[in-house]
Amino acid sequence: MATTACAGGTSTHLLRGTDDAPAAASTYTQAPAAPMRDSMQQAPQHGPPTDAKRDIVKTGTMTIIVSNPSDAADKAAGLAESANGRVESRSEDAGSRSGRAQTSIVLRIPAAKLDGVLRDLKELGKVKSADTKSDDVTSQRVDLDARIAALQTSVDRLLGIMRDSKDTDALIKAETELSKRQADLDSLRAQRNQLGEQVAYSSVTVTFLAEEVGLPPTPPKYQGFFGQIERGWDGLVAASNNVLLLFGLLLPWLGALAVLGGIGYGVRRAVLQRRSDTAPLATQKTDTP
Repeated sequence: MATTACAGGTSTHLLRGTDDAPAAASTYTQAPAAPMRDSMQQAPQHGPPTDAKRDIVKTGTMTIIVSNPSDAADKAAGLAESANGRVESRSEDAGSRSGRAQTSIVLRIPAAKLDGVLRDLKELGKVKSADTKSDDVTSQRVDLDARIAALQTSVDRLLGIMRDSKDTDALIKAETELSKRQADLDSLRAQRNQLGEQVAYSSVTVTFLAEEVGLPPTPPKYQGFFGQIERGWDGLVAASNNVLLLFGLLLPWLGALAVLGGIGYGVRRAVLQRRSDTAPLATQKTDTP
């Protein structure tokens, strides 16, 4: 698993730091430095005993087709909680005309109850795909335990040096080295706890897909006499909104037409006024002998 590999890489880096640490401590004490380095280098070399309990990290992925993904995810969460597990994450996609509505949920299930929960999950719908994976992390656990023990021994020795030291400079150096090794020890312990969590609780990712393209089916909204009244009211409101939208769409055109109409009216009025002014003159010329 990606998480396990990351933990192993960090541990190796921390071990190199602890190998360099005795060199700094040797300035104020030479006697315990060599044994300390030898114990830290040799401890991680011990492999897991043949009769040791194996540490297995189990993960699973499933894709299930259901009528309502959201409801199915709720049922899956209930199955996890009934098995003393939990929901680690959840995401929902309502879907569209070109895809399916789906809900993805990540469950953490106690390893001892994983098989039973997987069987119950398969009963929630039509299983499209299912996959389980097991990773043996016994060597990583033994390696972390050995490094933690070596660092703890180193920390205890530094504490003893600080108690017996009467040199101020040596005491300051010991305190600095102690803080570094304590930080490394805390980091290794955090990795060990994370690894133990992965062994104790299996991770299952379940994706629920809707049966049909688009949104899952919804019950009828309008039912009975009062439902039809509500339907008529909603229709009236929708029609009013459509009329309002149509008016907004035509408003710029109406403004432009009003301007053009005003110009046309002005031109027509000017032409008529000019004709009315020239008509009496034409009559006078006709009447003149």
